[in-house]
Amino acid sequence: MSRSMSVLGFAALVLVAGSAHSQSAEYRRGYDQGYRDGAAAAGNQSPYPNGMGQITISSALYGIRGARCDARDSLQALVAGKRRIDVKVDNDLCGDPAPNQANKQMTVTYSCGNGSERRVSGPEGSILTIGCR
Repeated sequence: MSRSMSVLGFAALVLVAGSAHSQSAEYRRGYDQGYRDGAAAAGNQSPYPNGMGQITISSALYGIRGARCDARDSLQALVAGKRRIDVKVDNDLCGDPAPNQANKQMTVTYSCGNGSERRVSGPEGSILTIGCR
């Protein structure tokens, strides 16, 4: 009987220790993210060392051939301080460059920190993921 109590006591200790470890790791991730977000909001320092991961929009064109608008500034404001964002392709980004026209498309060229350029595109109504790892 005392042996089974010892085994149960040890098992309980292992469960509590494992739970505390996972909570502390989760707490640390949250703390680190909060620090990065606060530093970015305060403008004191970049949350990404050496510009790693920071999204820079090079171009963002929306519309059809011969009728496009530039959504670069709108997108750059949306991605500021983020490493990843999902953007709906629609007229809210820079207006409607081709009223009553179908098949509008958005093409976004961006880079992550000092990395090479990346390109994503999609039709009106789709969701584009712009992100850095």
